[in-house]
Amino acid sequence: QLDDTHFVVEVAVAGFKQNEIDVELKDNILTVKGEKAKTEDVPEIKYLHRGLSARNFTRTFTLADHVEVKAATIENGVLAIALELVIPEDDQPKKIAIKYIK
Repeated sequence: QLDDTHFVVEVAVAGFKQNEIDVELKDNILTVKGEKAKTEDVPEIKYLHRGLSARNFTRTFTLADHVEVKAATIENGVLAIALELVIPEDDQPKKIAIKYIK
């Protein structure tokens, strides 16, 4: 949470290429998917240790009403999704003037 109306969701996506990551918002559900592309012409490599995950993943986040996705960026293997709470004017609190009668 950056302030009262701005938020950031961060997901580690190191090892995934640009075309292997998908971000979608539907019915207040933010879904982040990472699916490794199949490479059939490359022989399978056997690792003794692999620090980066090669598995597909799906993460979902339920967003509150009136939260909008503003941007999604990847820097240093971290996907950052910027969110903003935009309350419609009809739902914002309104000041009521008080009239004093003597």
